[in-house]
Amino acid sequence: MIEPDIDQDKLIENGKTMPLTDPRNPFENPLENRTYRRDYRRILPQILLPGFCVPFFPQKTERCAIRRQINLTGFWVFLNCLCNQLLFLVMTLLLLLIMDGTTKSYFSASLEGAYGMLEHSSAFMALHCIVFAGLNVLTAWLGCRQSHISMGSLFHTTSFSAWNGIKYIWIGLALQFVAGMVYSLLEFFLSRNGAQLTEPMQFEFQDGKALVISLIYTCVLAPITEEFLYRGFVMKSLSIISIRFGIVISALLFGMMHGNFSQGILGAILGLFLGKIDVRHNSLMPSILVHMGINISASIFSIFGQFAGSPAMFILNIGYSMLYLAMVVTGVVFWVIKERKELLPYPMPKQAVRQRIFWSSPVMLMTFAFLIMQILLFGM
Repeated sequence: MIEPDIDQDKLIENGKTMPLTDPRNPFENPLENRTYRRDYRRILPQILLPGFCVPFFPQKTERCAIRRQINLTGFWVFLNCLCNQLLFLVMTLLLLLIMDGTTKSYFSASLEGAYGMLEHSSAFMALHCIVFAGLNVLTAWLGCRQSHISMGSLFHTTSFSAWNGIKYIWIGLALQFVAGMVYSLLEFFLSRNGAQLTEPMQFEFQDGKALVISLIYTCVLAPITEEFLYRGFVMKSLSIISIRFGIVISALLFGMMHGNFSQGILGAILGLFLGKIDVRHNSLMPSILVHMGINISASIFSIFGQFAGSPAMFILNIGYSMLYLAMVVTGVVFWVIKERKELLPYPMPKQAVRQRIFWSSPVMLMTFAFLIMQILLFGM
């Protein structure tokens, strides 16, 4: 049982003043937000012994505890990705059986008949909401529970204002634009070598109901539930070693879980920024707002593309494109003025040594291998 935080930094024993190691900043890193960090006594229980100093090289018990935390995080991410794919497949096949009594069109990749109707229906989008959003929340909750992370601790928001939110959204749109340019360059070089990247799935809807459900999932449920899982559980869990480590690994996993290069590049680049602002404000609120802004922007362009034949939509598309570019330029200015100067917190030497335990954590490495294989099989 972990005792409450100890505010004093010294302990008097036998008339002598003994220094105490801060369990929320055991590596004395001035660049890290102490209020965001988790209590290191879960890794090293003896940290509050009088005169105790965290060793440069971790002993066996500490190494095992760190490896267990990394593997635990990787396990829940792997289970989430695997269950998402399998459960969605099973439920899609069940719907096809209900509709026409066969699943043949799914395995033949035929868009004719029942599968073609299902893919553009409100039921298909409702399935996304139930499976992906539901499993994200369940995984985040179970992972936080097993790692002793309070869900309420993910929203201890500090120093965050509406103006901060606007600036962050504009910077996020700028990063979206940069990620699009990176993807275009990658696509260009690969095409010269005969390779072709798979575009993310684009939904075309038969009715307004399907469109509304899609917007609810894309613009509200997906940002909230994905942030709970990746910036909430994953980043918070791994930040017990170092905050930089938690931000980078969660960003990579967040990008790779999308299963394609386009969204993967955006997810990884954006994930670094989202992690940084969440740590700064000790809350998921900033990343949820930025994530919503990015998805809303992408959804607007998708709707304009679907109804491009309409003269009114063409004019609206031109107008929104100009507004989007203005926001991108503004976001670049905000990034140049402030954000580029505030880099991810560098780890102290003791933290850098402990980060290497990642390479001997088999479950986390298996998760990365699984996600890489998924991208190579379905992203090209």
